[in-house]
Amino acid sequence: MARYIGERESSHSGDNPPHGGDNTQKVVELYISTLPVPKSNRYIRRRGGKVFKPPRIKNWEVRALWEIKQQYSGSTLLGPLRMEVELTLPNRRKRDIDNMLKSLWDILEKAKVIGNDDQIQELYVIKRYSKGQQGTKIRIIEGISDTQ
Repeated sequence: MARYIGERESSHSGDNPPHGGDNTQKVVELYISTLPVPKSNRYIRRRGGKVFKPPRIKNWEVRALWEIKQQYSGSTLLGPLRMEVELTLPNRRKRDIDNMLKSLWDILEKAKVIGNDDQIQELYVIKRYSKGQQGTKIRIIEGISDTQ
């Protein structure tokens, strides 16, 4: 289930804008109804010399890409980014959050929401537990200061 959260321009208050004379930040908020499937070397196998993605990863990518494209049709964000990610986990089973985030960055690139994950300069991730429920909220802020 895709859910639109929104996009907005926000003004930075204060005398010193964070990046030169431009004092606006673009904020994009997205929701994916499932958790990212962790991507690691053990999930990509070779068959006849070819690299392929197991169905579990491919199915998640197709679904997540569709949900994102239903919510975001704006231009690709190309400036420095702050990413805020909230993962709602259905149980307390151990999960590799780093590899989940790699999958998330890849799908945001594929959906042309962000240009490249090397734009991410700030990252905030929170895990929440809600029995039987799962999902991923993503808040992307473009226009943060890249001079610190």
